[in-house]
Amino acid sequence: MESINFKHLESLCASEAKIHTTTPAHKIPIVASSAFKFNSIEEGIEIFKNQPGEHVYTRYGNPTIEAVAQKIADLEAFGLDFPAFGLLSSSGMAAINLTIQTLLNPGDRIITQGNLYGGTTELFLKIFGKQQIETIISDFSNLEELQNLKSADPKRKTLVYIETPANPTLQCFNLEAIGKACQNLGYYFVVDNTFATPILQQPLRFQADVVVHSTTKYLHGHGTSTGGAIITRDRNLHKQIWETLKLTGSNSNPFDAWMINLGLKTLSIRMLKQSENALQLATKLEQLPKIKRVFYPGLASNKSHVLALKQMKAYGAIVSFEVGDTLDEAIRFCNALKHCAIAPSLGETDTMILHPATMSHLKIPVDQRLKYDIKDSLIRFSIGLEHVDDILADIEQALIVV
Repeated sequence: MESINFKHLESLCASEAKIHTTTPAHKIPIVASSAFKFNSIEEGIEIFKNQPGEHVYTRYGNPTIEAVAQKIADLEAFGLDFPAFGLLSSSGMAAINLTIQTLLNPGDRIITQGNLYGGTTELFLKIFGKQQIETIISDFSNLEELQNLKSADPKRKTLVYIETPANPTLQCFNLEAIGKACQNLGYYFVVDNTFATPILQQPLRFQADVVVHSTTKYLHGHGTSTGGAIITRDRNLHKQIWETLKLTGSNSNPFDAWMINLGLKTLSIRMLKQSENALQLATKLEQLPKIKRVFYPGLASNKSHVLALKQMKAYGAIVSFEVGDTLDEAIRFCNALKHCAIAPSLGETDTMILHPATMSHLKIPVDQRLKYDIKDSLIRFSIGLEHVDDILADIEQALIVV
């Protein structure tokens, strides 16, 4: 291997090491460079003219980030007759923010569900509210409501935002019906597919314009990376969102992207096994007298069961249920768990719990969350890869204090 020749030690220290290889790495490399080198000013001019696609600066794009973003897009479009295009952002919230910022302007509106992740609700009301973007709540049970809104204000740009299954009540929304309605009305259709992942559900199949993810959750699956993904079926829309990402500095980084890629390798196996565990656990929880109500679309007793059976390949790995009747009882139960971790996330290999009323939905007005079954007694379980009997045993011993 040829050495780098300098006359002074400090010059050698400051220089870049050179890689010499004739065989490519089996795994994608972490391209940990903030900037990319041009061979000449003329080359730099051409590259700056012809973005995106060329590498200039990691905020604009990076080979590691782009490879992982495209893999997620390929998963969302797997088996479909059109390609998809992906971007990685710094978080799931950044993915949502970038999408809305790109598509809507002051005076436009969002139509969404009431039982939504608390952070998304706050983003819509507090941040986009200040920008004069209205948020309208719908239960989407009567899609004529969308037509009525169009008729009342036909020129107003509208975005329909759906999270299904919903966080934390697991209500499912009819993607096919909503997608057709949005297409007929000229509304943007955006779906948060974090809970289902493309292994269980593909919103692009149902005319979604944009699919967003918190890659922090199932796509990575190990709790050591934070990120978001934005998937589109339209190349021009992809470019528009990329422009917003580039100018707001909401990009991912090569290290997180590389970590996400490691998680993607086991995504299919994890999602199917964790969904299987969740169904077994939910079935057993229904039989426990101290469990008031179980929320899981895989149960025949659940209102979303028929719809979930139609649009999902399995029912997901989140199970929510009500313990006792009071906030105090719910807190005592959570604190009595020995193995299930109390943590404000989901989608990892171990079982994690969250108490929505005091955590994810703490800043949502009480009357609003109660309207959508998010009671003080509701507990959300993200089911892991442990043996179901071990998870159940932990729940049963904690129920003693209720």
